[in-house]
Amino acid sequence: MKSINSLFKTIAVVILMMAPMVFQAKNHDVKGMAKHIDKVYIAASPEVLENKGNMVTVTIEAEFPPRYFHKKAVMNITPVLVYEDGETELPSMNFIGEKVSGDGVVVSKRHGGAYSYTITIPYEDEMYNSLLIVEPLVYKFKEVVHPNHQSIRDKAEFATANAFLVAEGVINTSNKIDKSALKTAYANPEIEHQVISDNGDIFFYVNSDAINWTVPLNKNTKNKNAVNDLTSHIMKGWNVESIEVNGWASPEGPMTYNKDLSGKRAQMTENFLKKRLSSLSAQKDSKVSYKNVNDIKFVTKGNGADWDGLMKAIENSNIKDKRTILNTLKNQTLEQRVAQLNKYIKQYPEFEKSILPSLRRSVVKVNTIEPQMTDVQITKTCTNNPQSLSCEQMMYAATLVKELKNKELIYLTAIETYPNNAEPYCNAGAVAIERGNTRHAKQLLNQAIEIDDLLAEAYNNLGVVAIYENNYDLAASLFNQAKKLGLNTSYNEGVVHINKGDYDKAIKLMTKNNPNCDYNVALAQTLDKRYTIAEETIKCLEENGKTLYLQAVIAMRTKDIEKSLKHLAKAVKKDSKLKKEAKNDMEFAYLQDNPDFIAIVE
Repeated sequence: MKSINSLFKTIAVVILMMAPMVFQAKNHDVKGMAKHIDKVYIAASPEVLENKGNMVTVTIEAEFPPRYFHKKAVMNITPVLVYEDGETELPSMNFIGEKVSGDGVVVSKRHGGAYSYTITIPYEDEMYNSLLIVEPLVYKFKEVVHPNHQSIRDKAEFATANAFLVAEGVINTSNKIDKSALKTAYANPEIEHQVISDNGDIFFYVNSDAINWTVPLNKNTKNKNAVNDLTSHIMKGWNVESIEVNGWASPEGPMTYNKDLSGKRAQMTENFLKKRLSSLSAQKDSKVSYKNVNDIKFVTKGNGADWDGLMKAIENSNIKDKRTILNTLKNQTLEQRVAQLNKYIKQYPEFEKSILPSLRRSVVKVNTIEPQMTDVQITKTCTNNPQSLSCEQMMYAATLVKELKNKELIYLTAIETYPNNAEPYCNAGAVAIERGNTRHAKQLLNQAIEIDDLLAEAYNNLGVVAIYENNYDLAASLFNQAKKLGLNTSYNEGVVHINKGDYDKAIKLMTKNNPNCDYNVALAQTLDKRYTIAEETIKCLEENGKTLYLQAVIAMRTKDIEKSLKHLAKAVKKDSKLKKEAKNDMEFAYLQDNPDFIAIVE
């Protein structure tokens, strides 16, 4: 340790410059052990403690030289964590001589020895700026080995040896979670809608997957109009639910060839439709609902040979022997059918003239949602006469509003109008969280669950509130309940695991179905000592005080002092409140006497 913050520097000087011992013991050997405590090595690992999972773990090491430890002596080592408003006494360890009967670690007088023990205690916020001091008490064994300092002081004649300053402060980076990044969940309005389907077929030449408008069936007026009308409702601004494209081939060829050919026809048709839809969105007065054609859901499939279509076409044909043909084909294996069909093609011209061309096609189905009210109408009605809207429409209206204040007003109006519906309470709670009013959010969310105890979003949002209240155990339980009800809570669960100290699991959860470009992901990577990956994650984030500060921490941990100071200077320039934080942050313990660091934080 280089330097200790002001209050604790004073404490350390007072303790470490005390008289070598306080003689309350009469035994010369005990006095000698206390007097020569400087021959004993007592240390702690790590030298700067760290909060991990709200626990602080430290290993105390003691090494005694040969011919030091008297056979009837007991030395009690009790680490004490001292901080501004108090102290925490850690579990003791007794070292005992060879002729002592009782609990303790026996130390050989002849050989001495090296020993260690590990202690874990709950972290408290007061420990952030602290000193870990070990003050050995030595006494001659008389019937009982005392368990701790207090018992020794009350019941034994003892000598107090010089105190050891073995560790300084507690790193608390694990508590620098960005709670504003937690994922609130909104109950989606279920507005009943009617799906309107527009259908059309695009036909192909034999053995071809190229769209060619000279194909006779494509020139047919009825078919041509159907293809042109595929986008008629899209042009009116209706939302596109999906577009289905099914490619087919006539059955006379090999099965694998037909399967491949039908897939290519379907893909060519999808490409054609996307090109048309892109041109529609680019028009000056376009009303289409999509911004990017790739946002539209396409269900595209190649189905191979259309045997069912063939049978129907034969049934509807004027071939005089069609009944015989149908019965023959139905009772054959697939391989036999192909061979028999090729015989019929040569025998009956109708196959090549009308039946087979009608099967070489892509079948298109454009599914659009007929709006009951336009977004403009719903928004206007919500402003002028909100009570005339259904609960679902009011909640949908809230999704059209960007300002959180206005969203909240709509949800609260929905609560007033439909007090027995859980969803408005849930969504109003989500907005309250985002506006920083977690107390009000908690009330709303509890009301939502009272109405509907199966509303996953409400449990998730209560979990977010619990984290704001630092109740991570409750948060974990609530996220688990939301997950059981079908909601993706992986990111929020990952934040819980940062608090638990399980950083690897936190990273896996937060990056599951979520973007890696996230401050809390970078924090977990830093805590897990994946510094190179953490640096890459931070690079894609907005540069602000928080991200620059974390970069300074990473640089400090990787022993790049120049880089750490550079990031820290930029961080405090962005957010001056970080000066005080950095000044007391044990991540920068080794910079306490650095002039550049002092200039940054003063």
